[in-house]
Amino acid sequence: MSFRARLTAALALCFLLTPVLADKIPTRHFFDNAQVRNMRISPDGEHVAFTFELGSEVRLAVLNLDQREVTASFGFGENQHVLNFWWGSNSRVVMSVGEVTGILDTTRLGPALLYAANVDGSRREQIFDDRNLAGYQVLHALPDDPDHILIARYHVGDGGEPNAHRLNIFRGSTRYLADRPSSRNIRSFIADNDGELRVAVEFIDADRFEDMEFNLFLKHGEEWRRLNVDSKRPRPSITPLGFSADNEQVYFLSNHDMAEDDRAGAFRYDFQSGELEFLFRHPDVDVSGALRGHDGEVLGVFSRFGPGTYTFFDDKAQTHRDAVLLQQLAMSFPHDDVGLTSFSRDGKRAVLFVRGDRNPGQFYLFDTENLQAEFLAAVRPELTRDDLVPMRAVRIEARDGLELHAMLTVPDSVDGPAPLVVNVHGGPFGITDHWGFNPEAQFLAHHGFATLQVNFRGSGNRGQDFVRRGWREWGEAKQDDITDATRWAIEQGIADPDRICIMGGSYGGYATLKGMIKEPELYRCGIGIVGVYDLVWFREGDGSDFSRLRDRNSRANFERFMNSHVATNAANLEPFSPVHNVERLQNEVFIIHGGNDVRVPVGHAERLRAAMDRHDKPYRWMIKEDEGHGFFDVDNRVALYDAVVDFLNEHIGPE
Repeated sequence: MSFRARLTAALALCFLLTPVLADKIPTRHFFDNAQVRNMRISPDGEHVAFTFELGSEVRLAVLNLDQREVTASFGFGENQHVLNFWWGSNSRVVMSVGEVTGILDTTRLGPALLYAANVDGSRREQIFDDRNLAGYQVLHALPDDPDHILIARYHVGDGGEPNAHRLNIFRGSTRYLADRPSSRNIRSFIADNDGELRVAVEFIDADRFEDMEFNLFLKHGEEWRRLNVDSKRPRPSITPLGFSADNEQVYFLSNHDMAEDDRAGAFRYDFQSGELEFLFRHPDVDVSGALRGHDGEVLGVFSRFGPGTYTFFDDKAQTHRDAVLLQQLAMSFPHDDVGLTSFSRDGKRAVLFVRGDRNPGQFYLFDTENLQAEFLAAVRPELTRDDLVPMRAVRIEARDGLELHAMLTVPDSVDGPAPLVVNVHGGPFGITDHWGFNPEAQFLAHHGFATLQVNFRGSGNRGQDFVRRGWREWGEAKQDDITDATRWAIEQGIADPDRICIMGGSYGGYATLKGMIKEPELYRCGIGIVGVYDLVWFREGDGSDFSRLRDRNSRANFERFMNSHVATNAANLEPFSPVHNVERLQNEVFIIHGGNDVRVPVGHAERLRAAMDRHDKPYRWMIKEDEGHGFFDVDNRVALYDAVVDFLNEHIGPE
């Protein structure tokens, strides 16, 4: 049996083992806790550690691969999430743990702590905390040293600048390593494949966002040197990716060679020759990240517009075993994205992750020598490929000629123009709706609604200039992009013009209300989830976690962000603020919020409700007092989306 046939058979077996469901899939199956979030194999290949959701927590467990038994499970309390994890040795795992209070909240509350424990659950210890007023960055697992990992420690006494330490993963003691460039503006370090510091990132602050600078320092022998690039841009972005196997070359992403309409491309710097080589740039989107082998070597890069694009560097594509393997995997699943999350140290075993628009995600134990895949776990085992519909990446021209990217999901059950939900992402800056499994899009398609997710100007994955096009465009050009995408769907015969609603969370909640105010004839209803509705209050400081810190640096950061990204003057935002323009609403709104939201305080929803009451505007109301920025509790999520589909059926449902 061929390589592809063996893997396809393994996937098919997984789907055959999934329970057969009735015609109507329960809402819970789309929005239940993920049975596994991430999985990594131990250096000796005998265990995997994996994270999973339980209630408001994200926990970590360890599985013995030979016995298929869970040997330990670690939880840390309400809203505590295992944010990341590393194998410190064959028998000990290190966990970064922090508080997260909403499913849409991508920024944790407070510091993340470090814990470590053995694979049998013993010797669980907190090895780094915030009592010494310090943060950390894990740099390397140091596999030849089973007692230590390499970290950068950010201490208030050092002005928040990092210094490298070896951290004992049993006792929590640290040993300082006096190795850093002379600059006092270092913000992070990168270690090479041997755990030696080789790259430092310098950040030079400025009064305006557009004047901030990022530079790289590279270590040549014992000497740190700033990397000087011939840049066509005043302040290029430079992001390290990793190293060659022998650590003689470093790879990074940059836009320094593009004067305008930039995209991040891949470059390679040779420590011996000092030469900088351009390797690859996608024609439409940024390079997203690196493809690595079991030895840590960067073999290529991947990019994402629609299904992932895998690009292997010419000198690796045919010569490196892992590059050949990754290419075979990519070709074997042309309709899914594939990746190897981790390898055993000898490279003989790996964890394979397969996911796509009709596949929420599956993890396999992969034998790299015999090319055999053995199923381990599915993210959402209740959903089969046949239950789901394709998502398509599309291009849309905005009114000013700017090309927009969007994701379109159309139900199989609809013949002709469909009722459409325009689902607007949050952020708004640097966030992107990617191709892949999306529970909202699939749930709505299952109930007969098409979904359009437009990456308006200001979104990520399109370079710095595309993000900056969205600065200070709240309610204006960004909103026009959403309108233009909606009208495109009508012109293409995708959407029934009389059955269109708009919805979104966070910034998407703002865009929902603004869209209904600005284009009252276009949208028959709107669903605002944890949205920003009072822009004046938002600009002044609405009590969110971002605005309520009153020390000088925090307040300066708040003002700098607001001046560059939102507006310099709060009063100027009143024409674009939904709370201040409710009288122009013509159709019903569904307002959904968490009473414990620290990112967008519930006061935004309350102010919107009060304004709608004053103007006698129709709305529906759902507040879950214990929820934050998006609902974590599964029962609350089910209640939310059951109510959403009822609301949509009433306004734009099947005729």
